[in-house]
Amino acid sequence: MEIVRTEKLEKTYEDEGVAVHALKGVDLSIEREEYTVIAGPSGSGKTTLLNLIGALDSPTKGTVLFENESLGDKSKGELSELRLHRIGYVFQAYNLIPVLTALENVEFTMLLQGLSKEERRKKARGILDELGIGDLADKRPNEMSGGQQQRVAVGRAVVADPLLVLADEPTANLDSKTGASLLDLMERMNSEKSITFIFSSHDPQVIERGRRLIKLEDGAISEVEDRGAGDAGGL
Repeated sequence: MEIVRTEKLEKTYEDEGVAVHALKGVDLSIEREEYTVIAGPSGSGKTTLLNLIGALDSPTKGTVLFENESLGDKSKGELSELRLHRIGYVFQAYNLIPVLTALENVEFTMLLQGLSKEERRKKARGILDELGIGDLADKRPNEMSGGQQQRVAVGRAVVADPLLVLADEPTANLDSKTGASLLDLMERMNSEKSITFIFSSHDPQVIERGRRLIKLEDGAISEVEDRGAGDAGGL
């Protein structure tokens, strides 16, 4: 069943008066429970595409559909609800709140959703334990390594059981061993929690694990490679 579809998607920015065509007519379909990597060099449009799929930005032309509903037809409030309840985000820079502990950072989305303190705490502690960082619950971001911070960010993204997680260069600031461990965790969550994952990355170890690989060049799709679970590296 399809969860995301883009139709003739275009995004143009102005940079010092010059038009920059970040995306050029991107047609894409993502099925539920996919584990997909969007790959390409810096400037190819990967992050722009993720931001449009995740309702963090709006296209210049074209359409993004989430569960067959056009994002362009939704109000700002409806888009906020979509981001809060159905989409999780993992950013390259972690984007943790510095004054909050690991536990509080993971709880934050659930706080916005209106869950009770007891329920938030129970779910947050559970996901930190799953991620192998339960002992860091009371640590703030500046007391954690990059890999630990990124695990907290993954916990925050998945704790409310979103339908889709968008991960923008999640291993960019990690060493290869820590990155591999993080990818193992996200593969497991894809399998066990049926969460759809879409990555943007130029990291070879992320690319080799994707069960579907979409290559972007200069804002356009140049190749789509569908792989069986046995063909993707690390699976």
